Amino acid sequence: MLPIKIIMADDEPGILLLLRSIFSELEDALIVGTAENANDAIGLVKYQSPDLALLDIELPDMSGIELAKKLREIKPDLAVVFITGHQEYSLDAFRLYAIDYILKPIDEERLKTTFRHIQRMLNSKKNNSNPQAAVISISFGNERALMKISDIFYIEKTGRHTIVCCVNGEVKTRETLQELEKRLGTTFFRSHKSYIINTEQIEKIIACSNYYEVKLKKCKTRALLSRDRHGALEEYLNNNVMTKEGD
Repeated sequence: MLPIKIIMADDEPGILLLLRSIFSELEDALIVGTAENANDAIGLVKYQSPDLALLDIELPDMSGIELAKKLREIKPDLAVVFITGHQEYSLDAFRLYAIDYILKPIDEERLKTTFRHIQRMLNSKKNNSNPQAAVISISFGNERALMKISDIFYIEKTGRHTIVCCVNGEVKTRETLQELEKRLGTTFFRSHKSYIINTEQIEKIIACSNYYEVKLKKCKTRALLSRDRHGALEEYLNNNVMTKEGD
């Protein structure tokens, strides 16, 4: 398994030391540079080409949100995690499709869990020459079902169960959205508190009164997209050609 190259930017040296200490306990975590300002962080991404950037929201020379945009211009597939004492920026952060938004004081276990999630995503991308052949194992009852990830339209939480809607019908499981999301690829997007959608299956987005519906290719039913996630999805899909109704 290849190491995950990490850079960190925070104007508090103590936070950088704490992050170094946490990542020193994680196998395959390789810190390739730290910065106390945005300009130095930009240089690190240019010359180190990291896989993951941990960014403070407020840096002396630039906001972390603006910095993340610039870093993505340099390396579009860069994974971003914000670590900050400011809750109010969380919506802007997730509109950038940040992997996580961790508040100070840092929850070490949450940070480690986030790293392992990123590690699985990145290694899945690196190890699968044909990502369309990737499969996911889903439990239902005392059995497990294997299905191609590319065959999934969307996943919906309903009551005590989670419904996986795919080309061959539906699979009902007691696994949570959070558990399944960790094992899905980067083409899947949390569109609503009760839905995860496969962005490669999107045909159109339809505006309703207080929400949006997502029509998926060759799927008879539709997924939901909440208004507060609409902007994030638009940005996530900004390089795709889509047909939309009602916007």
